[in-house]
Amino acid sequence: MQKEQSKRKVLLVDDEVGFAELLRDLLEMDNYDVQLAHDGQEGLDKLKTFTPDVIISDIVMPRLSGFEMFKKVKASPETASIPFLFITGFQDERVLAEARKVGIFGILRKPVDVEQIEHRLRELTTPKS
Repeated sequence: MQKEQSKRKVLLVDDEVGFAELLRDLLEMDNYDVQLAHDGQEGLDKLKTFTPDVIISDIVMPRLSGFEMFKKVKASPETASIPFLFITGFQDERVLAEARKVGIFGILRKPVDVEQIEHRLRELTTPKS
């Protein structure tokens, strides 16, 4: 009997509730275990009890931005190795310049194609040989 592949875990952090819930539902249909947070601070709080394989995050959010959450996650030895995938509705070059400044190069722009997200997730969660 073939062992069932364990679900890949995703922490999805986005203040657009409708978008976040839709993306969660789509990823769950593709066998991901998805936890939602609606801002960066809630995302950090979730990391205390949930260890994702990937964090998908919006950039501009109340309380704590995606970039600030990224910096805090990368500063902690327990979470520093978790890869990030950013999704944003902003097309502002200043946002992209800030992303590069803190070491972020993986940003998808909304509206996103779910297949594009799933492709990036497979890249980020497939063990390197």
